[in-house]
Amino acid sequence: MTPNFLPSNLRENPFKGELTDEQFQSIFAQNICYGVLDENSIIAITDVKGTIKYANDTFLKLSKYSLGEIVGENHRILNSGLHPHSFFKDMFRDIANGKKWRGEIRNRAKDGSFYWVDTTIVPILGEREKLLGYAAVRTDITDRKQLEFRLAEQAQDLLRSNEELEQFAYVASHDLKAPLRGIENLVSWIEEDLESSLTGETRTNMDLLKSRVQRLENLLDDLLAYSRAGRGETANDLVDTRELIGELALLVSPPQGFCIVGGETLPTLRTARAPLTQVLQNLISNAIKHHDRPENGHVWIEALALPDAIEFIITDDGPGIPERFRERVFGMFQTLKPRDEVEGSGMGLAIVKKLIERQGGKIWLGEGRTGKGLAVHFAWSYSNEGNTYDIDGESSPG
Repeated sequence: MTPNFLPSNLRENPFKGELTDEQFQSIFAQNICYGVLDENSIIAITDVKGTIKYANDTFLKLSKYSLGEIVGENHRILNSGLHPHSFFKDMFRDIANGKKWRGEIRNRAKDGSFYWVDTTIVPILGEREKLLGYAAVRTDITDRKQLEFRLAEQAQDLLRSNEELEQFAYVASHDLKAPLRGIENLVSWIEEDLESSLTGETRTNMDLLKSRVQRLENLLDDLLAYSRAGRGETANDLVDTRELIGELALLVSPPQGFCIVGGETLPTLRTARAPLTQVLQNLISNAIKHHDRPENGHVWIEALALPDAIEFIITDDGPGIPERFRERVFGMFQTLKPRDEVEGSGMGLAIVKKLIERQGGKIWLGEGRTGKGLAVHFAWSYSNEGNTYDIDGESSPG
């Protein structure tokens, strides 16, 4: 009987009456295994002890051994030293019990170079399922593994660079605040000394100098906030976001006539309170600061329940942001108006984006109500424990 290492669904002869079982297995082995597979795969056959009895040309080409050098040897001749002893122990345990094994192995060629193979090992069974040896079919995956390693290294380098940049931003902004305070004090002293002799133009220049110092101080504060954003471990708390919006509406001190509305759909959810508060406060403050009619402007805050997050929507009826600028505003130091018109460092939305992404969410911009103003959407991930939502007037547990 021909040793049986065919797939289980081909062990039944589909040509009964025309071919005997032995004829079918022999023809299949010659035409399929030794034809297609032998031409495209790396193949080796061993006895039950793992001694190599056969290796095809692709095996020899990749390993750089001749047939005479490889036959009679064990696969340990290819051991690269990368995989632990337990890796091969588990593999031999499986195949000795008649199971198929598959895994990725790094081998060492005769010249000392390394190559990776995706390996499948199957038992070769004879009469009465007697184990005769093993067939190993491999695919060269060296290029793929090298690409994976390069991508992993680049990801690690990027992570390290980001951490170094954040540390630099923290140190630079922290260390610059001391001399800046000195400049601010000097300006105040000069102003006091020259109080009686300041002319209109000099007074204007002095006010301009003070506003520039204040702007730089705000910028350093925002750099510090950006470098710290999402860094601290914050315990989850049960947060009533509708109540939180009410608190923020007082905290941001909107102009008289400006209206901040918390929607009925705002949920109570278990999440980190501090970063969510910072995000909502920043977005509400932005809507007020950039509104073209602050004396009668509106901001609406609503929420939608998603499968694994809450989508918050902060909508205003201000001038909006043209679509071509909507990605740009999330960059650092980005403003759409000159800083002499609107005070700000251009860091606010960068901080918001970082906080949201650290929480596993995302932020995007859309049109306001009836095509006017701006809608800021962000998805905020949360803990499922203890959440309640009031959507369409019905309260339900999360």
